[in-house]
Amino acid sequence: MTVTVYVYDDTHTVIVNTSASQGSTTMYDKTIKLYQGIDNTVKFALKDNDRKAVNLTNLTVTFNMINATTNESILARPLTVTNATKGLAQLNLPASDIDNVAGGVFYNYSLYTTNTSSEQQLVYTDLNEAAKGTLEVIEGVNSNPRATQEITFESSNPNFVNEKVGKSATGETWYYSSAVSGASERNLTSASHTIALYSNGFDGDFIVEGSMESTANTTQPKDWFHIKLDGQTNDYVSLTNSTTIASYNFTSMAKWIRVIYLPTTTPDDVGKITKVLVRN
Repeated sequence: MTVTVYVYDDTHTVIVNTSASQGSTTMYDKTIKLYQGIDNTVKFALKDNDRKAVNLTNLTVTFNMINATTNESILARPLTVTNATKGLAQLNLPASDIDNVAGGVFYNYSLYTTNTSSEQQLVYTDLNEAAKGTLEVIEGVNSNPRATQEITFESSNPNFVNEKVGKSATGETWYYSSAVSGASERNLTSASHTIALYSNGFDGDFIVEGSMESTANTTQPKDWFHIKLDGQTNDYVSLTNSTTIASYNFTSMAKWIRVIYLPTTTPDDVGKITKVLVRN
């Protein structure tokens, strides 16, 4: 059996508004497809409204990938000019740049040029002056596991916050960790997470918390909410003289994840949580 496959060398034509005339040639605004698991190269031909090549000798062209729902920028990368006089440039995107972007989803993209005087000019994706084009991220081409994120604690003097949280209303001192990216911050379609706590004889309680703020401010307790772990009745989980890896699953679309914990003894004693791994 012979299977025929095809290699496409697509070039996306975009318009720099340098002419008063729009010309008579129509243009098809093609969807850009980016494939997870491999390096992606996207070629662009920059034309003016008369379909003549724009000279890129003194121009920098920047590509933006945008969340179509929130309008937030996901990444911005300069294009590599491959032929300045013919207006040719390309986006060279390593696989790692979109490993943590949700696949099977449509996004927007935009382009702009910057000249030597730092003046910026919008690039259109068609002759109707559309400022945004359509981009699709395709998953599953190559299988690459997402990197596990590590939550850390200061070994000698952990950060802490005095706040009435957890199972007690007496305002004990809870120690908190650094924050790592949650599902929505990493633009993931799945809200499933796995968390693993490493400890050396730890006695006490811990709580997983999430935040929907644009930045993770671990010193603001009101920015954070409790996340109940799968199979747990309470928000908190109690560990007694724990030396094994405590692993749990939870579901949340939080932008940021952290752990707070209340030791039975002081953190300077032997029993501590030493490391937390989060996978989403």
